[in-house]
Amino acid sequence: MRTTEAPLNPLTARYADVSCSVMMTGVQALARLPLDQARRDAAAGRNISGFISGYEGSPLGGYDLELGRQQHLLDAHNVHFEPGLNEEAGAMAVQGTQLIHELNASVDGVVGYWYGKAPGLDRASDALRHANLMGTHPSGGAVAFVGDDPGAKSSTLPCASELALADLMMPTFYPCDPADILELGRHAVALSRASGLWAAMKIVTSVADGSATVDLVAGDSFTPVLPPHSGKHEPTSRLLQPTLGPLERDWLSTRMRIAREYLALNDVNKVVQQAPTDRIGIVTA
Repeated sequence: MRTTEAPLNPLTARYADVSCSVMMTGVQALARLPLDQARRDAAAGRNISGFISGYEGSPLGGYDLELGRQQHLLDAHNVHFEPGLNEEAGAMAVQGTQLIHELNASVDGVVGYWYGKAPGLDRASDALRHANLMGTHPSGGAVAFVGDDPGAKSSTLPCASELALADLMMPTFYPCDPADILELGRHAVALSRASGLWAAMKIVTSVADGSATVDLVAGDSFTPVLPPHSGKHEPTSRLLQPTLGPLERDWLSTRMRIAREYLALNDVNKVVQQAPTDRIGIVTA
C-alpha cells in the first residue's frame, strides 16, 4: 500500500513523488532510486517491498548516512535498510530476499539493493557469485551499487570493477550523472526481473560526489520492452546436484541471452551519431 509522504519542502523535494526539476547528487539519486521503484510498483498495483544492505566505503561512504536521514520515506514505501556487518553479510542478506516465494510472506516480492566499494566487491565476490547463480525472482530483482575510485582519491589503488562484474556475469550499467543513475537504475531492476540475473551499477567518484539538475518528468512513463520468455526464472537455494547442473546451464545460456535481448530492445547502448559511410567506431561510457 502506498502511504502519505511527508509535506514537501525544498530540502526534501528531491525525494518527493513530483514531476519537476531538482538538484541532487549521485548519492542522493541512489537514495531516491528504491523510492521511485516502490512508487512504480505501487502504481501498478503490485505488493512489492524493498531491502537495502551493504557496507560503507568512499565514494559511496555517505550512502548509508543519506538513507538514514530519509528513514521516514523508506518506512512510508516499505523499503527496509539494514547495513551489513561486512560486504559478504550484506550480499547474502540481499540474496535471501529473492527467496521470498518460499516463505509465507505478506508481499509478492522484494527488490534487493547491495552497495559497496570496489574492494568490497572483491571481498564479497564469492557471495555475489552464488547469489547470481541462484538468481532473482520475477517480482523482485537485485541490483549491486559498486563505488569505483579510478583516481584513487580515497583509495590506496585506483578502482575499476568492470572486469570483476563481467566475471560475475552481472550486466553492468555505467551512469554519468544523477539523472543517468535514475534512468539506468530503472532498467537495472527491470532487467534483473526479466532475466533472473543480478544487475550492477558502476558509480565513480565524480558521479557519486557530483551534483546536477535532474528532470523528474523523464521517469514518469517508464515502460520497458521485455524479451519473449522473460520473467520465468525461479531462484532456488538448492545449490547441489541434481539442481545445480540445470541451474548453471540456465545461468550461462538462457538468462544471459535474455539480458542481452533486453539491452537491445530498450536501446540501452545508444548510438548517438552515425552515417552510411562510417568506417571507424568509438565506444565510450
